Amino acid sequence: MNPNDREYLQEEVRPRRTAGPRTGEQSIDNLLDRMEATLSHAKMMPLSDKCLVEKEEMLFLVRMVREGLPDELRQARWLLDQNRQLIAEARKEADSIMRDAQAQMARMIDEHEITIKAREEATDLIEDATRQSTDIRNSAIKYTHDILTDLEDQLAEILTFVTRNKKELE
Repeated sequence: MNPNDREYLQEEVRPRRTAGPRTGEQSIDNLLDRMEATLSHAKMMPLSDKCLVEKEEMLFLVRMVREGLPDELRQARWLLDQNRQLIAEARKEADSIMRDAQAQMARMIDEHEITIKAREEATDLIEDATRQSTDIRNSAIKYTHDILTDLEDQLAEILTFVTRNKKELE
């Protein structure tokens, strides 16, 4: 390959920044095509299947692919964080309700009827807090599972696409 061909390939392969909005799938396909072209036209190492590519160019393309990944990935990460916070808050609230119930029981322990009533109320509060905590946790887990399932499907499609292209390269 002569030097003029290499310059042409570099111009063809280098991603161009656009001011307009990108469509995620099309942009990722374009970037992957550029990466594939760079690898296909890379200088081969003698007596091996390794090749030389420009590190900065590949890192730039990888960053661009990451930026082009679906927003669902960022949303899934955000949802996981939110779910963890929600569960932590539910636990704190449950602990707070428990402490309140215990303090109330200690104050009412002197009188028998009041003690019985306090135990019943404390039990109800504990059951309500436990039920609420369980409901919140189960909802958060289901929602996270649904998001992660969608994400898994999208990643499986991307992996299939990459594997297909990789086989085509071989």
